Amino acid sequence: MWNRQRSLRGITESSGAAIRGIRVLTGVIAAAVIVAGCSSDGAPPDDLPAALPNNWVTSVAVANDGTVWVGTNDGLGHLSGDTWTNYSSLDGLPNDLVNSVTVVDEAVWTGTNFGAGLLDDGLWDRHGVDEGLPSNWVNDLAIDGDGTVWAGTIFGVSRLNGETWTGLVTDDGLYDGRVTTLTFAPDGTLWIGTNGGLSSVRDGVWHSYSTANGLPNDWINSISIASDGIVWVGTRGGLGRFAGDEWTAITSDDGLPGDWVTAVAADTDGTVWVGSGGVLGQLGGDGWTIYLAGDGLPHQQVTSIAVGGDGSIWVGTRGGLGRLQNQAWTVYAANPEP
Repeated sequence: MWNRQRSLRGITESSGAAIRGIRVLTGVIAAAVIVAGCSSDGAPPDDLPAALPNNWVTSVAVANDGTVWVGTNDGLGHLSGDTWTNYSSLDGLPNDLVNSVTVVDEAVWTGTNFGAGLLDDGLWDRHGVDEGLPSNWVNDLAIDGDGTVWAGTIFGVSRLNGETWTGLVTDDGLYDGRVTTLTFAPDGTLWIGTNGGLSSVRDGVWHSYSTANGLPNDWINSISIASDGIVWVGTRGGLGRFAGDEWTAITSDDGLPGDWVTAVAADTDGTVWVGSGGVLGQLGGDGWTIYLAGDGLPHQQVTSIAVGGDGSIWVGTRGGLGRLQNQAWTVYAANPEP
């Protein structure tokens, strides 16, 4: 584990200094502001305002209006300004364990282990195997340029046509049916991560990639497409970079904080944010900058990353939600148990 007081892989850290292209921020970030209902003596008051539904965050999405939607292990949260509105299975959410959240215009899609849920105009609509999904276990959803919804399940990918779903499986060109994540590139290419490799499809033409093509590992955890079209892929064995012709594998030998990459997000300025090795890593022109839990990151296990339109970085962890803006952290936590 990265530690501000200990040597890193036998290389002693010095605050703010470059170490094999790595900067570990110590004493630079302002103390984090923790937002959750609590009285001055630390005990929960009788009537707390709404807060993050659960500290185990699974997915984060920033809407065009700047509001933030957060999937957790115990419901869906919506942060608008300083106000939380939360949803559970009692409100129509298919399942309280939310795997992913995707926002397009006013519609919010959630992937759960009991189907996909659509929240539109305050009403929930559930989509499952009865509507044509190959499985109720939905790991991720993506929206193409035409507004069509695509769902990644443990038994393949499906596209929503009106009220029914049409499936794409390995026979159609999908590398592996156990889909973990999916996203669209600006050119309309759909990138699909699975437990056994990576696939892309555009205009019916499929391509598949694995370690044989240069991927660092075949188990794909996260995909992000930069504004210049570069594909960044987080795997269980490192970070993959695809510039259109070949893959470059980035591992801990190259400065990556850890080889098990749980989340990756490309910023509009070319910066790449990575959750791995128990830290949040920022890859820029000067190499890696590392953010530690002791400096404001809510928890060492990063689960998801989203970039806001105002440049803020939203980081979901197993210990709360963090927002990094102008080198200052705000941490959003669930209300304490009564």
